[in-house]
Amino acid sequence: MAPVAAEVEGTGPAGFASGSGSSAEQDTRAPLKSSPAKTAWSHLVDYTPPTPAPVQERHRSSAASFVPPSSQAYFASTIYQQHRPLIIDAGSSELRAGWANDNRYALPELTHESLVSRYKDRKKGNQVLLAGAEANVDGPAKGAARSPWDGDVITSTDLLENLIDYALLKLGVASEGSVEHPIVMTETLCNPSFPRSLTSELLFETYGVPSASYGLDSLFSAYANGLEDALIVSSGHSGSHIIPLVGGRGDLNHAKKLNLGGSHATDFLLKLTQLKYPAFPTRVNPLQASWMRQEFCYVYTPATSSYDDHIRRLSNPDELAKEDRIIQFPFTIVEKEEKTEEELQRQAEKKKESARRLQEQTQRIRLEKLLQKENDLAYYNQVKEFKAKERKADYMASAAPLDREGFETEQALEQTTKKLEAALKRSRARELGAEDEPAEPPSFPLVEVPDHQLDEEGVKEKRRQRLMKAGYDARTRAKLEKEEEKRLEEEARLRDQAERENDPRAWASKVRAQYQESIAKAKDRIRRKEMLADRKSLAAQERMKTIANLASEKGDTSGPGSTKRKRGADDGFGANDDDWSVYREIGNADDSEEEEDDKVTLEQLERRLLDHDPTFTEDDTWSAVEARNNKITTTFLRGYYPPWDPDDVAQAHQIHLNVERARVPEILWQPSIAGVDQAGLDELVTHVLRNYQQDVTKRLANNIFVTGQHTQYPNFDDRLCQSVRATQSVDIPVRTVRARDVRFDAWRGMSMWSLTDDFQKTCITKADWQEKGADYLSARHAHRFTAAMYD
Repeated sequence: MAPVAAEVEGTGPAGFASGSGSSAEQDTRAPLKSSPAKTAWSHLVDYTPPTPAPVQERHRSSAASFVPPSSQAYFASTIYQQHRPLIIDAGSSELRAGWANDNRYALPELTHESLVSRYKDRKKGNQVLLAGAEANVDGPAKGAARSPWDGDVITSTDLLENLIDYALLKLGVASEGSVEHPIVMTETLCNPSFPRSLTSELLFETYGVPSASYGLDSLFSAYANGLEDALIVSSGHSGSHIIPLVGGRGDLNHAKKLNLGGSHATDFLLKLTQLKYPAFPTRVNPLQASWMRQEFCYVYTPATSSYDDHIRRLSNPDELAKEDRIIQFPFTIVEKEEKTEEELQRQAEKKKESARRLQEQTQRIRLEKLLQKENDLAYYNQVKEFKAKERKADYMASAAPLDREGFETEQALEQTTKKLEAALKRSRARELGAEDEPAEPPSFPLVEVPDHQLDEEGVKEKRRQRLMKAGYDARTRAKLEKEEEKRLEEEARLRDQAERENDPRAWASKVRAQYQESIAKAKDRIRRKEMLADRKSLAAQERMKTIANLASEKGDTSGPGSTKRKRGADDGFGANDDDWSVYREIGNADDSEEEEDDKVTLEQLERRLLDHDPTFTEDDTWSAVEARNNKITTTFLRGYYPPWDPDDVAQAHQIHLNVERARVPEILWQPSIAGVDQAGLDELVTHVLRNYQQDVTKRLANNIFVTGQHTQYPNFDDRLCQSVRATQSVDIPVRTVRARDVRFDAWRGMSMWSLTDDFQKTCITKADWQEKGADYLSARHAHRFTAAMYD
């Protein structure tokens, strides 16, 4: 395996400062290697080729290291003696657990992923149960890993029980008997009563806790930061919420929810990556996609232009190169076997022999095509002669040769004949006109002598002279045709020069029209080739039917055993793969003379425009336009530098992120990009602010509290502030405030609040739960928590 560098430090994307930054800032890591003074990218301003970053699956945990105590130490500790509350911040991606603490900067004792893996070990035959980070220890564990949450709602209390068992085991709580600690847990906004009743049943019946309380993680985070009036914007793993906090109370009646979170952004990035690299040699798993999103994505801040303008700007390869970041996946270097001189020589000889056979095959195909054209021309001339000799009534009563050959009018037949004559002239000039002619014309004295006047040797010599005379006559005709073509070309050149000098604008317009027509013809031929290469395309199947019709019509149709079929009848030709192999052979043998002629015509038109039209430059040529398009595609897929090398195994295992870096976080403002029919964060914030009087609106807009791990994109706060300010009047100040620690502030708020008197007022005891049931628990919890938490 290729060496993998150490894990990248920090939680912000590479090349950006944590918290905020500009999308124009560059990656500060060292370049790939020393480069010459002038390189392919040296003309770019502030551009350094990015260093491939080794792919990872997760960031390092910033929680404090914790050594689980033994059961004896647990019973002897003040935690057990004081029955200190157990704080569980149960998120859909991460579970944080620990004992209540009044320290504002305390950290949970236990932090692990919300995953449970239950499977059977095939080698030992034992049932294996893993939770937390251990659920990703190997392949079988990853394949069986499950989460108790569906989105942000608990759907499996069995898996939740496994997670709580794992947390209690790590905290040193004895597994036998009841848990003699009150529990504070988080839940999602507008959590249905049924999942909450199942959770309460698990806590009271299974663990026997004396009391329990639930709350929203975003409200606990605001409590840890000491806020009274704020508009909470929280975006987590499964969704985003906007909750107004007025006078220390969470107004849930005016709260809004967006069904987009970190998991949706990760899935969106994973889909974009799979579409971009459909043949990527390794599998990109969701953990790796989540790391790429956290490390490299950023929110575009529209200081002078919109997000759409930013994407259009990236259509320039030079600008796209500055956004490029490279992720290196593991790969195995295959050592190439060095060949000896004898093997290299044998390989060279095989290549020469293959080239010779290919030239012979090409020459044979050209001769066959030439013969076919001569036969077709002779046949079409016979068709015209037949019409000229016969009377009109007799011709109409005959088999109608024009209709039979597929010609609608005589003009179509005449046009086809002229094309064949022109093609034959070109072929003869290519095949016969290149030989040197003798200074004096050769004589062939025996050609006119009758055979009975010659002996056996004379007859043989006469046949040889007849063949030589036929070749000489053909070359003479080709030479005369060449001279006539040169004369016509010279006349056309003089006329063209006169038009250009008399009316340059009209001349330029005419030549540009011819140039665009040639380009359209070339594009149409390329598109048709692609369609004919596809067996399922309509063009390929129509051509197959045409070939089958011609084969049936030109076969032997005489006699009682004739197999000629009617036009339009289907004989099943093309249903088997063998038929399509014949079709491919016919397609590969097609003459490319017209394509070569069109290419020459296109080059001639470009040269004329470059010489005489000052508005037409080298950048306007078709090759330059195609090169720019290919450059954009290459930069998008493979980066700007170093050049793409298909034989480089390391480059084949690289993913380039450029447009995706700004596109993935943009779904929070434009959910339609990810296929979600909802309003964005700025629009939801505007809807919430409209529900209050102006004085309350000013207090909320001036204190937009940002929390949640999915808000850690660079420029997130600036973009939210700018987009909300654009929807408010000038007299309403808009300001964003970020949580001190978006990851652990919710747990700290729960920890601090559980030690206050308000905690006892909102707790639901086991006796209340047994007496009044889940419906009472739901109503009482919602009223007491939102009303009493911040009193």
